[in-house]
Amino acid sequence: MTLDAATPPVIPPAPGPPRAPRLWPMATGTFAIGFGSYVMAGLVPSVSAELGVSVSQVGTLVSVYGFTYAVSTPLLTLVVGRVPRRLLMAVALGLFALATGATAFATTYDQVAVLRGLSAVAAGGFTPTATVLAARLAPPGRRGRAVATVFGGLTTATVLGAPAGNLLGPALGYRGVYALVGALALIALASVLALVRVPHAPAPVSAEIGVSRRDRSVEAPISAGPTDLGARGAAPAPAAEAPRAGSGDALPGLVAVVLLVSMLETASALMVQTYSSPLLTDLGGLTGALLSAVLLAYGVAGVAGNVVGGRLADRFGAARSILLALATSVVALLLLTPATATAWTALAVFALWGFAAWAMNSPLQNVLLTLAGRHGQLVVALNSSIISLGTGLGALVGGWVVAGPGYAVLGSAAAAVMLVAVVLVGVLSRRTAVAAV
Repeated sequence: MTLDAATPPVIPPAPGPPRAPRLWPMATGTFAIGFGSYVMAGLVPSVSAELGVSVSQVGTLVSVYGFTYAVSTPLLTLVVGRVPRRLLMAVALGLFALATGATAFATTYDQVAVLRGLSAVAAGGFTPTATVLAARLAPPGRRGRAVATVFGGLTTATVLGAPAGNLLGPALGYRGVYALVGALALIALASVLALVRVPHAPAPVSAEIGVSRRDRSVEAPISAGPTDLGARGAAPAPAAEAPRAGSGDALPGLVAVVLLVSMLETASALMVQTYSSPLLTDLGGLTGALLSAVLLAYGVAGVAGNVVGGRLADRFGAARSILLALATSVVALLLLTPATATAWTALAVFALWGFAAWAMNSPLQNVLLTLAGRHGQLVVALNSSIISLGTGLGALVGGWVVAGPGYAVLGSAAAAVMLVAVVLVGVLSRRTAVAAV
């Protein structure tokens, strides 16, 4: 059969806009993983009481998680590079659900420590994979927002984890809370299997994607390397521009110093953050809703500080912004002990500290990527492990301080570590390559 000359040709309908990928299942996964990590800070008293161990020993559980994540994530990336992304996310979420669910039934400290290590391995398998996949699934021009959506779960967990642990711990015990975390991971697993679809031939991902600690991993989604940014975690800023200096030669000496600053800042923060709940109770008598309000103030102020920090860097330069943020953190940490005299002063100082601690993220990332030159992806991946290493060291050293001199000197000890970072940034800012960022 042939068409008559007068028969108009059949014109297929114009294709509609591409269907938006379902990203919320992966955001649910990052929330479950982040919540399982950050909730420990609010559960320290409950874990200590239920396992019959000291507060400093409970703090080492944070170190176990941080050290395991720092070591296992890069190695895991090499081993599972050819595993389908959807399958890898499902296995990682399944392992995380199993490890956190088993934590609810653990009866000894050693069992909990092993399960925390397994949780860290699972987190290193899921979060970087979800980051890469979000970038691949998103249409051009929306990749930064796609990655931000996935990491929105981690951002929410950062803000809610510690205060939720403080509120839920007395009611459910740490076992009940980790059973809840396991249930969240199972929900994320089911939604990923049911709703996430991976194209057979995904488009290559552009190098202009912005991701971070909240802003510390601008190019991380384009590689299969570690992009979860450690136990402090963070989430990406939407559609950030990559530094223009990313195509030059690296300055390895300066990069090493910036990475050291990153580790020191994280270690200083985690020295206090890990033990913030028992610190506020011991020094200020804060419990219940008041304690949760102070912990929440830190997280909310940190989100605001991340946004303002990027704007300060654009206006005054990255090095000056980092110096200002770190110096403000030193002041806040020194004020920590006297501020526990009242709930309002404690809330104000914790908010100031959270704002300053997170305000340095974006400027430091810009400096790091500029100095890294064409090796930006590798350096950002390395920074991710460095942050996890700082997390583990901070919790470990903080535990020594708590077990020795006590909570009253914890803020001052953390300020001393932060002061070293201030001095290093002051020296770095004299170098032309850094001052120009």
